[in-house]
Amino acid sequence: MNRLLETFSDYYNRLYFRNFQNALAREVYEILGTSFSNSDGEVKMVTDLCKAIDGETFGALKLHATKIHGSRSFVEFYNQYKPTTKELADMAILSVATRDGDIVYEKTAFIQSKKEDTENSWKIDQDQLYLLHNFPTFKGEKGIFRKNFGKEVIFQNHSETLGNFGLFQSPGEMILVNALSVFRLQQDDKISFSDIRKYLHTRNNVFSTPLIDYPFWNETLYWYCKNFPKYGFPFFNLPFLGTSIVSFNIHEFIRNWLLFNIGEVVSIGEKAVNYDLRNFNRILLRKAGLSDFINLKTENQQYEFDHNIAILVAHINLDEKE
Repeated sequence: MNRLLETFSDYYNRLYFRNFQNALAREVYEILGTSFSNSDGEVKMVTDLCKAIDGETFGALKLHATKIHGSRSFVEFYNQYKPTTKELADMAILSVATRDGDIVYEKTAFIQSKKEDTENSWKIDQDQLYLLHNFPTFKGEKGIFRKNFGKEVIFQNHSETLGNFGLFQSPGEMILVNALSVFRLQQDDKISFSDIRKYLHTRNNVFSTPLIDYPFWNETLYWYCKNFPKYGFPFFNLPFLGTSIVSFNIHEFIRNWLLFNIGEVVSIGEKAVNYDLRNFNRILLRKAGLSDFINLKTENQQYEFDHNIAILVAHINLDEKE
C-alpha cells in the first residue's frame, strides 16, 4: 500500500504528469467534438472516446480502452415491488494497481451514457436510475450475467459511486455524475446542467477513502504524516485514491480517473471488498486484454463474454522502474 501511495504522491506533484493529463483531455475533446457535430449517438461517442484513450502511457501507468460490440445484456431486479429488466450500463471504468502481476488495489465505476435531449438537459430512465442508485440484488436475464453467474448477484456500493451517468453535452463535453446525485437533483424525469452545477459546485468533489480500512494501517499512517500533513489530520484528504461524485468536464474526468478517484473500491491487497464485483472485474479485464499483464485467476477460469460495453482501464504497475 505504501508503494501505491508513494507513486501517486510522486505523480501528483509532477508537472509532466499534469501536462500528460491535459494533453489527453485535449485529444478527447477533439474526437468528441467531431462526433457531436456529426450528430452521432451515444454508442459512436463512447467508441470514439475509447479510441482517443487506448494505448496512452505515462511512466508505469498505462491506459487500455475498448468498445465491445456484443449482444445487449440484461439483468432482472425489483424496482420497489415490480420485477424490472434493464441493461446494467454501457461503460465500465476500472482502476487497477499491481505488484508482481497480482492486483493489490482496484476500483470500478459503471456508467450509463446519455446524450442531451435538449440543450443542457437529459431525460433519465427511472428504472435505470433505480438500478444504478440502489444496486438491488439482481440476476442475469440475458447475456453476461446469465451465462457466468449461476445465482443472484450482489454489488455493494459503500461509496455511492459504483453507479454513474455520463452526460454528453454540446459541443463535445462529458459530465460524469454519480447516480445518487442524479436522483436527488432531477426534476421529474429530467436533469439539467444548472441543476448539477448549482448544488454540486459548492461541495468538495473528491472525498477521502477511509484509510483505516486498509491493511498496513500503521505504515500508512506514518507515511501520510510524513508526506501529506498539509491535507489535514485525521481526515486524510488526499487528492488521489479518493471518491469523486462529479467531474464537470473532460479535464476533471481525466484527472480524477488517472488519480484513482472514480468508482467503488473492489479489493485491497488480497482482501476482496466485494466478491461478486471482483469476479465480474476479472471477466472485464480479460476481455480488455489485461491477462497478458495481470494474474486474473479466479475459482472459475471458464467464462462467456456476451455483452455490449466499453471497458476503460487505468493500470499502474508498481514494479516498473522509471
